[in-house]
Amino acid sequence: MKHPTILQIRGRLDENRLNEILKIVERFGEEFEVERARNGLDIYFSDVNVARNVISKLKKMFKAEVKMSTKYAGLRKGRIRVLFVYSFRIA
Repeated sequence: MKHPTILQIRGRLDENRLNEILKIVERFGEEFEVERARNGLDIYFSDVNVARNVISKLKKMFKAEVKMSTKYAGLRKGRIRVLFVYSFRIA
């Protein structure tokens, strides 16, 4: 599975909030993988637009700060591939 988008969820996370977040990701996300990080969750999406949709749904539920960055992911057919990384920090 390719991962052109990573959604990093950090901040004040208890089991209740984690369950709410996972329900939204399962409802609106298509192809994704979830990994527990030391201080939150890392969710890998195969489509950037799906990740942006999930982020907008999460922003409606939680007061959070969202930052976006990119990483170089290599070349494919002579074109540069970029990995989008979204940091979603819950206050």
